[in-house]
Amino acid sequence: MKLGIAYYPEHDQSSQWAVDYKRLAEAGVTTIRIAEFAWSTIESEDGVYNWIWLDDAINLAAEFGIQVVLCTPTACPPIWLTELHPEVLPVSKDGRTVGFGARQHRSYHSSKYVEYSLRIVEKMAQRYGAHPNVIAWQLDNEFGGETKYDFGSCAKQAFSAYLENKYGTIEALNKSWGTAFWSQHYHRFEQIPLPAPVSSDVMMWHHPSLDLEFARFSSDGMVRFARLQASVLRAYIGERPITTNAFMFSWGDNVNWSEMFAELDVVGIDIYSSRPYEIAFYCDASRGVLSKPFWIMEFGASSQELGQKMELVRERGCEGFFLFKMKPFPWGQEQSNGGSELMTLTGEPSANYSVVQQYAKQHEGEAGANFLTAGSPASTSAKLGLYYHFDSSWCYQLAVGDRLNYTDYVVNTVYKSMYELHNGAIDILYSAEQIRDQEVIVIPLHTIYDSALEDRLITYVQAGGRLIVTDDLFRKNDRNVFLTEVPRLFRELFNWQDNNFIKDAILERSSVLLQHDAGEGQAWLLPRDASPDEWLGVMATVLGS
Repeated sequence: MKLGIAYYPEHDQSSQWAVDYKRLAEAGVTTIRIAEFAWSTIESEDGVYNWIWLDDAINLAAEFGIQVVLCTPTACPPIWLTELHPEVLPVSKDGRTVGFGARQHRSYHSSKYVEYSLRIVEKMAQRYGAHPNVIAWQLDNEFGGETKYDFGSCAKQAFSAYLENKYGTIEALNKSWGTAFWSQHYHRFEQIPLPAPVSSDVMMWHHPSLDLEFARFSSDGMVRFARLQASVLRAYIGERPITTNAFMFSWGDNVNWSEMFAELDVVGIDIYSSRPYEIAFYCDASRGVLSKPFWIMEFGASSQELGQKMELVRERGCEGFFLFKMKPFPWGQEQSNGGSELMTLTGEPSANYSVVQQYAKQHEGEAGANFLTAGSPASTSAKLGLYYHFDSSWCYQLAVGDRLNYTDYVVNTVYKSMYELHNGAIDILYSAEQIRDQEVIVIPLHTIYDSALEDRLITYVQAGGRLIVTDDLFRKNDRNVFLTEVPRLFRELFNWQDNNFIKDAILERSSVLLQHDAGEGQAWLLPRDASPDEWLGVMATVLGS
């Protein structure tokens, strides 16, 4: 596992860089991740570029044996851009423009924002794409972090085009959504609103099909923007890998990872957690997207028991491990007096400096290895698999009056029970094709019907697999509309013959609602709100069977 750290050369005088690089080299840190927030330092005015500081920072790092992951700085548009083209700013759900002064103040749907972003990306790629000390690239910073949804005019126009491209005709959309309800027939795609909160004396909400499509559209906008950046980079950087830094689902899973990373080279994630099972989940989830090793782009440098956590992520497939950060920020919104970095404000080693140093010495050859290949595909499956579904998560997030939180439940109840009973990696699955030879597959809260997944699960169980699902499985179609016929999976795997959903038919609650042998395998159906203790009990039974 190669060791890296977030570093900000633009924050210091150049005379300080050699001091910092020496400290990093002595700690065994061989890579720095830089420039993700440096747009205004690089381009202080429209078309006016200052490259000298970045040239010098990259070149000097090489003298200390430190390589560079260079980030595109598009998460923080400079003030001159927001003044020149105010439409680059997003609008919050309450109708207020997200103004300049923080970060992520950008609309992914603004043509001007995209234009200027791709311009700075191409300028950087032209200058550093072939630089021998720039070994990889990170796109942006935490796509969809602070600003998750945009309700501005650019987004409204783009959403209309998105719906027309998907549905073809407005008649098809009306029929698919059931807009006869509350007299919501549309005549043109431009009439369809963005689902900002409805202002009324009694709580009202938007059509659930509209809500789900807007969530998909918002994710698609970020995916499209990432792919445009990657396309620009690939013309200049050769075989150097491209990643970005996804964030933990506890901050919102509003970006579909499968689509975001499908055209990138390696999955990158920022992990901030003190709980081993939660860290393990995000490692397994990152490894599962592309079925190969991943990078952690940010991990808190002040983490308790840092050495143990470094071993944990290494064992679960992390090949590039970047701490955040080298030293405290004395200014800005993230200013601190120290304690969460590798160095103190006064430039002295923090408590974890020696931990990193010791780890680097123990894994000397490995830590200095070149990771330009961005990992090789995983050759074998884990014993356990857990299915994660973004559309179903968004359905739960959007459901009015439903207190069950998909991400919290999947991570802190379901996965935790698996982690506590199983000593080894767990495959996090995102598609039917990833179901291979795992002995047990767990699919909680997968409310959206998927015919390909249904076929694969029937085949999987009948061939000897063990499957655990919850009673909300396949209750809705992909338009967020409830099904009126029970899918055949329930007949094939649970011998359920009635055309009545199990959740509606079995009113007496138990930890296992149904268990059935099907072919060579077995299937269990649990209540969708099964408790942590119930999950532990069922998982212990299944793993022991």
